[in-house]
Amino acid sequence: LFPGATLSAETPGKVVEYGIYSKNNKLVKRTATIPAGGAVRFGFCFEADVQFFDDDRYMLVESLSHPALDGQQGGENIGYSVPRMFKIRDGTAYGCSGYRARDASDLRPGIWRFVISDGPDELVVQEFEIK
Repeated sequence: LFPGATLSAETPGKVVEYGIYSKNNKLVKRTATIPAGGAVRFGFCFEADVQFFDDDRYMLVESLSHPALDGQQGGENIGYSVPRMFKIRDGTAYGCSGYRARDASDLRPGIWRFVISDGPDELVVQEFEIK
């Protein structure tokens, strides 16, 4: 789902910022197309409804799927899925997710898909195309 496309009614979150970021995590360029070939940081920030939770932090799962990269131990890396704590305010989770490519070998052309989920429910989806 590229920015500007409408999310389905059952997706309770929204992307509030996306694109290429500086090393200080400041948005440099709002874009879903990321240039291949060198060091770059890209990602997004979101808000997601988690109404039934009163604490100030909540665990969601951050996933990234992407074209295969050569793994550190000789295998292929096609992404990850990790639990992360996010800030909560008035029933809304806030956070950012992204990827830092150190060089061309860290970034394969194709679709890179980030998902923030709560159990089986996808709350936020952001895709980038590496060209």
